[in-house]
Amino acid sequence: MNFLYILLAVFVFGFLIFIHELGHFWVARLCGVKILEFSIGMGPKLFSRQSKKSGIRYSLRLLPIGGYVNMLGENGMELAQGSSEEKGDEDGKDSFFVNLVDASEDAPNEKPAEPIDPELAKQAYCNQSVWKRMMISLAGPLMNILLGFALMMVMVIVTRDGLGTTVVAAFPEGAYSEGYGLQVGDEIVKIGNTSVHTMYDLSYEISEQGYAPVNVTVLRNGEQRVLENVCFPTALEKGVSFGMRDFYVLRDDKISAGMLLKHTFWRSYSCVKMVYDSISGMFTQRYNIEAVSGPVGITGVITEAAKDSWLSVLHLIILISINLGIMNLLPLPALDGGHLLIYVIEAIRRKPLKPEVEGLINFVGLVLLLGLAVLITVKDVIAL
Repeated sequence: MNFLYILLAVFVFGFLIFIHELGHFWVARLCGVKILEFSIGMGPKLFSRQSKKSGIRYSLRLLPIGGYVNMLGENGMELAQGSSEEKGDEDGKDSFFVNLVDASEDAPNEKPAEPIDPELAKQAYCNQSVWKRMMISLAGPLMNILLGFALMMVMVIVTRDGLGTTVVAAFPEGAYSEGYGLQVGDEIVKIGNTSVHTMYDLSYEISEQGYAPVNVTVLRNGEQRVLENVCFPTALEKGVSFGMRDFYVLRDDKISAGMLLKHTFWRSYSCVKMVYDSISGMFTQRYNIEAVSGPVGITGVITEAAKDSWLSVLHLIILISINLGIMNLLPLPALDGGHLLIYVIEAIRRKPLKPEVEGLINFVGLVLLLGLAVLITVKDVIAL
């Protein structure tokens, strides 16, 4: 049975990588860039077929933790003559570490080739405007984020009986927060300095900030009041303390399209915010390396979620998809966000960086990210 759960995790990884690379693929084709190969996975080929109409080679590889869209002229026109088959057989740089690395624009080096004709040169990635290259880089992460939002809509519709407002409806016996001024009928509008709009983001902000005394802003009888240093009960998980909501909230009686959109947006926004909170938490030492997982650790989490319910798996897919999109937008070398930063600099300077400078930046960034990937994978294996 565990084998089936692992297959499920492999499918989830492969699907999210496919969606990511599909974004690059679609936008590149819309921009008139010639695609040489679209590959899912890394390592030895399991399947490969070249379209007679477009000339694009579609490949499926053994390891489901990688993928790339190989575009003509990614590394300059002097390298743009190599064939898709030649590039596809070199797997050294086609690695994609879930949540950390997207090497879709760092396809393997090609062999030096003869100059290509001017008509083909128009289809080369390196000859596109900086705005087109920015859109191509942005497309992959954006597809993951949009997928997360779409799946969140499905989850909200399926679990609509769990939707609620941020109005305190009742306190169980012995509730901590009641003793700090919260009252039934209070409409909670802020936890700390963060606005809340639904039960979900209310619970998340209490979890994130309520491990210590925190100010809670409420609307009471039409007036806004700040309750200072409200304490919530806490729980300890993997050495990290989290706050817990200890009161009930009002449920939304009427279900409308607007209400579903509202909950979908704010729940998705909380997932996005969770990514940045996690990153900032590592810098402030709230979270340590144990809180970071790679493919091995995430496979274990998906396995446990699958044993619980399909809704748990769906929620995990949403978190991973949005996390993958946001992480790849970070302005770090070798990530899509790193490419975007280089293109922004190019747009401001009105001339590109020297190829050797850009190549060095991406190489150093890739080495560091792959080093972190190895470290996290070793940590996950030891934990198993």
